Amino acid sequence: MNSERPFLVTPPDYSDRRNPVFWTAKTIALLGHRFLTHAHIEMHDDVRALKRRGGPVFLYCGLHKSLWETSGVLTPLYLEDLPVPYIGMGDNLVHGGLFRWLSKKIGTFLIRRPANRREMLESARQLRDDVLSFLAHGIDVLVFPEGTRKNVPSQGRYGDFFPAAFDAVLEYERNKGAILADNPALSEREVYVVPLNVDYSRVREAKEMVRKTGVKAQTLHVLDSLSMIRHIGDTYISYGEPIRVADALHLDRKGMAALVRQRCLDLVKVLPVNVASRAILELEPAPEIPPPALYAAVGRVVDALRPHAHRFRGFGADDAPESIVRRAVQVHVDFRRLAPDNVALYTLYANYIAHLLEPATAPAG
Repeated sequence: MNSERPFLVTPPDYSDRRNPVFWTAKTIALLGHRFLTHAHIEMHDDVRALKRRGGPVFLYCGLHKSLWETSGVLTPLYLEDLPVPYIGMGDNLVHGGLFRWLSKKIGTFLIRRPANRREMLESARQLRDDVLSFLAHGIDVLVFPEGTRKNVPSQGRYGDFFPAAFDAVLEYERNKGAILADNPALSEREVYVVPLNVDYSRVREAKEMVRKTGVKAQTLHVLDSLSMIRHIGDTYISYGEPIRVADALHLDRKGMAALVRQRCLDLVKVLPVNVASRAILELEPAPEIPPPALYAAVGRVVDALRPHAHRFRGFGADDAPESIVRRAVQVHVDFRRLAPDNVALYTLYANYIAHLLEPATAPAG
């Protein structure tokens, strides 16, 4: 944004996707989606209806659990013949000039990972300006406002959403008249925020994320991308009801961030691995876990989650506990014993649904 003309919106810095690099990446993603993963898609009807009506522009926002999301959530949109959003990605994940060039060709823009408070403010300002520029020019954007995959592994909870991207959508809606007057080449857009979430039977970099300090989680390079597709297993991709930003102008940027975060949490599903992991953590460590003890613990967890049975995927509320455990093992975690080396993994998968088992907070006042 120009400080002298605050509503002058410069064109976004991005590459036209009509290039061989994007075609190659798209082909690999489509083949992987069809043959190497088991993706289950749930998409709110309004996502399709609004886009096919023409005009609205979307800011997609999701909880962040794995690098797979940066490509995995795009393929279903492409298969629905919907515009593929441009993706905000941390600059710490893409190393070297060649890979940064390649990432730009497939439709990413880099978000600076700050090292201090001054850099944090500059990074937030740049992200706000980038998102505003994309949306004002009618280009859909995808961001992960937690900013990291490590909140659940390190903190035991999903992180708060940083508000910079939401500052952009609110600024556009509140100043649309001035923006259009200052930028006559632009067309008026209606902006929506689309919450999304991916649930995993196996988070492909889980072991790296839960290891002690000194071991970095996997990042992006060619061989890792192929490995990421090969090891993904069952995924449940959910696109929620779009939020019309014009209806949320009573919120400030933090309030908008909190609203979108809650809408993303509302999309979280419960999978067999989450139930079995929560159950085994209730038991005492032992060289062998008696199956009846584990099955009884699974039954207790399912009963506690019964109010959320509409979120169950890959099993039903009345399924036998032994069946749930059998389906959980595709994550390649041993549920026959409470192995100390696996406690961090059990905890990770259990914490993905921990917010569903926490007591409700009494309203303030």
